[in-house]
Amino acid sequence: MTHRIGMGLVLATVVGLGWSFGQAETKSAAKPQRLPESALMQAKVASSHKVMEGLVAKDFHEIRTGAEELKKICRATEWQAHSDPVYGHHRAELIRQANKLVDSADQSNLDAAAFAYINVLATCIHCHEHCRDVLKIAEIRRPTKVIPIPTNDADDMPPGPATQRR
Repeated sequence: MTHRIGMGLVLATVVGLGWSFGQAETKSAAKPQRLPESALMQAKVASSHKVMEGLVAKDFHEIRTGAEELKKICRATEWQAHSDPVYGHHRAELIRQANKLVDSADQSNLDAAAFAYINVLATCIHCHEHCRDVLKIAEIRRPTKVIPIPTNDADDMPPGPATQRR
């Protein structure tokens, strides 16, 4: 029963990743310039894909290799530039889950490896939500203006030649 659930989750992950890779290819054509971090992100996706292939093929060596690569990427110095504590938490969690993947592969435990992989994906999603929705908003620095709030119906009307404001 547990094996069936694990394989069902792996299958759902495979389908989801296949769809997201297809979507990413169409979106990436529109982005001519890439950030330096994108090379690390692409390496992380490739390592994650290795883990997924290992899970589908029940290849514990491939699972371990992909997990070890994930750990190396997470420890890369370029990633330590962010001082945000929530980002640091997600990074540490990804390393913990990669360690669980290595341990599961060493024990030839496919169900535990599948569960750890799902947690890796969840950690990635949560981290990207934080970086996209919280950190990017905090970085936006536009000149701000005070916009008057209308207090009556006359204030809703834009000033024109027939309207005089005091």
